[in-house]
Amino acid sequence: MQSTIESGMTLAGALRVGCGDVVAFVGGGGKTTSMFRLADELSASGLRILTTTTTHISVSQAASAPVFICPDEIKSLGDRLDRFGQCLLVGPPDGKGRVLSISPDMIGILKERPDIDCILIEADGSKSRPFKAPGPHEPVVPGFTTVLVPVVGLNSIGRLLDDRNVHRPEIAASLADVPIGSPITPETIARILCHPEGGAKGLPTGARLVPLLNKVDLCDMRAAGEIAEILLKHPNVDSVLACSMDRDPPVRTVWIPKERNA
Repeated sequence: MQSTIESGMTLAGALRVGCGDVVAFVGGGGKTTSMFRLADELSASGLRILTTTTTHISVSQAASAPVFICPDEIKSLGDRLDRFGQCLLVGPPDGKGRVLSISPDMIGILKERPDIDCILIEADGSKSRPFKAPGPHEPVVPGFTTVLVPVVGLNSIGRLLDDRNVHRPEIAASLADVPIGSPITPETIARILCHPEGGAKGLPTGARLVPLLNKVDLCDMRAAGEIAEILLKHPNVDSVLACSMDRDPPVRTVWIPKERNA
């Protein structure tokens, strides 16, 4: 059912992202870190990268970008891309330690600019939990997204499915068909990551679904492989990545369907 590439890779290489792509990160357990890691890799290769959010991110997370601007500073975007190779576009502070979202319509307009090669979007919030299921209004994935990346922190395995470890645990339990408070298993994670109302929610037609299993260094690698095996049975799943975003290179393993490697 699956083929394995067992070698360190960049995130850009594992995701097969390049000029013209729009990548949306959803879920929990490392979305923002993954987005900025990908931006760094792509800008280092010479591409000009816009990062943004359709939800909100913390002020401290925004500070991870080399430079950020608000919509009323959009005239300076080209200059920022010339200087830094990447720029974060966010709304104004909300007074609660966060910066607000950018509308998909504005992102769609910016997508047409010839001086932007790739757009990376944080399209979901998780209240810093390693695992989540989306609420009725989530995620905000633009229809022109080409790669949807549901993220989970594998340090959630073995923890209880409750609000200490999971954002929206009641929805997660329903999607996985398990009781609230039960231990989080690889099967629980896999069911939610590929569920059409879970990690695959909002997947645009033609977009690739690439689940990202983050913090793989904090779990048994066999558990990551079990998740990948279940996920690759789902027809919408393009590939599965096992990563540690604080390592270099960040991608430890890529699983792909055997038929694609034939």
